[in-house]
Amino acid sequence: MEFSQLQDLNLIFVNLPLTDDYLDPVRLEYEEVFVQSLLDASQQYEFVFRNFAQLWSDQHGYFSDPSHLNRYGAVAVSQRLAQSPTINWTP
Repeated sequence: MEFSQLQDLNLIFVNLPLTDDYLDPVRLEYEEVFVQSLLDASQQYEFVFRNFAQLWSDQHGYFSDPSHLNRYGAVAVSQRLAQSPTINWTP
């Protein structure tokens, strides 16, 4: 974060999708704490945070295993980011 600020770079943090199989009740609790810490940090350090963790949790065709996207999931995430109104893509 410090490097990106020193270089006047826009930092974008993306929390990638996970499946319902992966996000069992215990992991879901940890995920919520993780997301809150990133939300807090994004406000403090002024970076964009996009939380896609539960975006396609039941669409197993996007995953190679319960916690890793396959090529179809990677394309879907890329398309979603490209269309995001909260990300300024111009230099």
